Amino acid sequence: MKQARRHNDHGFTLTEMLVTVTIVIVLFALAMIPISKMRREVRQTELDSRAELIFMAAQKDPTVMIGGTLQLLHSGYRVGKGDTIIAESCEYCNSFLSFFPTVAVILNVEADHLDFFKDLADVEHSFRRFAELVPIGGHVVANLDDKGARASLKGISQPVFWFSYDDPAAQCRAENVVWTDGLPSFDIYIRGSYYAHVSLRVGGRHNVMNALAAASAAYLLGISSEAVGLGLATFTGAGRRFEYKGSFHGADVYDDYAHHPGELHALLEMAKTLPYKRIICAFQPHTYTRTKALFDDFVKELRVPDVVVLAEIYAAREQNDIGISSMDLCREIPGSVYCPTLDKVTAALARIACPGDLILTVGAGDIFKAGEKLLKEEK
Repeated sequence: MKQARRHNDHGFTLTEMLVTVTIVIVLFALAMIPISKMRREVRQTELDSRAELIFMAAQKDPTVMIGGTLQLLHSGYRVGKGDTIIAESCEYCNSFLSFFPTVAVILNVEADHLDFFKDLADVEHSFRRFAELVPIGGHVVANLDDKGARASLKGISQPVFWFSYDDPAAQCRAENVVWTDGLPSFDIYIRGSYYAHVSLRVGGRHNVMNALAAASAAYLLGISSEAVGLGLATFTGAGRRFEYKGSFHGADVYDDYAHHPGELHALLEMAKTLPYKRIICAFQPHTYTRTKALFDDFVKELRVPDVVVLAEIYAAREQNDIGISSMDLCREIPGSVYCPTLDKVTAALARIACPGDLILTVGAGDIFKAGEKLLKEEK
């Protein structure tokens, strides 16, 4: 969660108000490493949502603040009466250093937000500071499969509870993973013993990792294995996280928030396991600095779909002082289509789509509008 800039009547930011509350705070954080070294497979909002469902299944009535919309709530937040806050944090501008989590869950540490951080080492330093905010008696949970997380926490004085897809050195890992029609079921083992069986209703290896991270936090806070299994089985996705939007001329349309090469990798690897004839990806890069810094990695991932439609870069907080455009990506991706406006993206999708296709609108900006307009044309 990016630190709110608006203040209430007492002059506090949202971040400052949160840290004055003396209850259990479970905080999920994430950043990035170079895509050539580690794929970003764990997705923050999806993990927060799972934790919420676990704690609700355990009847803990948590307060929740996430960066997307959870279908169960039709919202990104809820105010509970229990003693737990589950919150999503962001490393941008070091805003997550204003929190004091009881449980800090570190998912991936990668080179991103390089308009603020100097380099990967600077990002890792901030994540180490974040972990050091956890008090005595609290817990640091981290992804053993992620090189950046391991580097950030190397030699830290606080004990770390590691989770992993299959590394036996981790305290929490998956075993007996079975994939059926693209959906995983598996056993969660903690400290060498069976803890829970999980059948997920969402696909992708990254969703297995999300489940392991949420289960780790729940275990450390004494949540029953039954609540973990029930909560994870209930999760069907979060808003703008592979969200089904509708069908156009026999092609399914989904929307996803992925805006980093690692996120694209996780999304497209999952999509390839689904029984569609073609993957059509309409991608809108997010910020000029990110597009330039990770240009080669974007090109590599965007060569995976069968058809790529490129919207112009979404500026967000930036000015285009570096003269980069989605046209530059288009030149490096064979067969791709460049569209300077969202209306042209919609027109391109309408022209390209065939029955049996998977259409993805992807990005952290307003690319979802192109898919929504496409669906209106179907009607």
